[in-house]
Amino acid sequence: MLRKLLVLSAPIALLLLLEAMFAAGVWEPLSQPASHAGTSVRLKRALGNAELPRLDYVTLGSSRPAYGLDHALLAATARGMGRVHADLSMPGSHWSTIGIVSRWLERHRSDVRGGIIALSVQDLQYANNGSYELGILQPFRRIDDTPWIAQRIPVKRNDLESYAVWSALFGWRDDIREFAQAPYRRLAGIQWYAAHRTSPQSLFDNPDSSGDMCAFGLATLDACDRVEASTDPRRDSLARQCRELRSRAGDRIDIDAGMRQSSLPPSMLRARDLVRAQLRAMRWAIAPVVVLMPMPPLWQRDVLGRGQHEWALSVLQPLADEGRIQLVDATDFFAGEADGGCSAFFDFYHQNASGRERFTHWLLPQLQHMLYRAQ
Repeated sequence: MLRKLLVLSAPIALLLLLEAMFAAGVWEPLSQPASHAGTSVRLKRALGNAELPRLDYVTLGSSRPAYGLDHALLAATARGMGRVHADLSMPGSHWSTIGIVSRWLERHRSDVRGGIIALSVQDLQYANNGSYELGILQPFRRIDDTPWIAQRIPVKRNDLESYAVWSALFGWRDDIREFAQAPYRRLAGIQWYAAHRTSPQSLFDNPDSSGDMCAFGLATLDACDRVEASTDPRRDSLARQCRELRSRAGDRIDIDAGMRQSSLPPSMLRARDLVRAQLRAMRWAIAPVVVLMPMPPLWQRDVLGRGQHEWALSVLQPLADEGRIQLVDATDFFAGEADGGCSAFFDFYHQNASGRERFTHWLLPQLQHMLYRAQ
């Protein structure tokens, strides 16, 4: 009888051991460095590098601030005041990632005094960016973060990726399978990234972002018709974004009417409450500077639900009034330009080098007051 129990319990014990090992980060050195999780692993290593003994301010957010802020300029400005400001923004990040990275910083980089949280008005409609966000936050999470994550990202029966809410093994399963199919290619990729992309300097650099959207325009969704008729080398990637934009436009709701009639979807009300709770729980010495990033005009005209901008402000303004955050609304920063902002973006989402420079030079005096000179 005892032997049978041992035989039956051995696989369970092994599974639990593997789960504990993967939750502790045993797979991180072998992760795909170009993946969402691999990007987080590289960021975490840069933050723990001995060459970064001090960290005063951070920028958290999605690809919009990754491309839309001049991180080198921010770092140089902070450096001129004897401080260090690092860019921790990552493509795909949303409120769940920002929360988990903030919790990690509290445990491992308690020298952080404040920073920027930069997203867009569309990011105030939902509390998460889909189950793939779990891959981004996986390297930063701890087992006791699980209930916090489960509040924000639901587990769905037919979405195996969502099972990573509760299991690190599920979180790494696709990465493990990819490694098993081509281990030598993976190891070569890891070596290349180790030589080129893991130093702390990566926390202060700007990504490459060339080109503009003036051949298509950014005022209306008709720009997608011009994309599809073009021979531009970016046609495929822009057409993919157009499919996403048209899908969003087809599902848009009248948020303005919902606010007036108190009939907003429960998911939006829940997102509002979770975002407010998250920001109120921030423990930085300086209240976070929440920046609503610039968006091309077509987003508010044709893509987002009517009243999305007003909804975002209704979520955040009470926190600004309480002194919990410092709010900078730059949603329409480029909308008033003669070209509709087309010279400031290289696709439908992201600013180019000119756009980030113009925007950051406008933002910098506010940051000097709100962040760098704050006591």
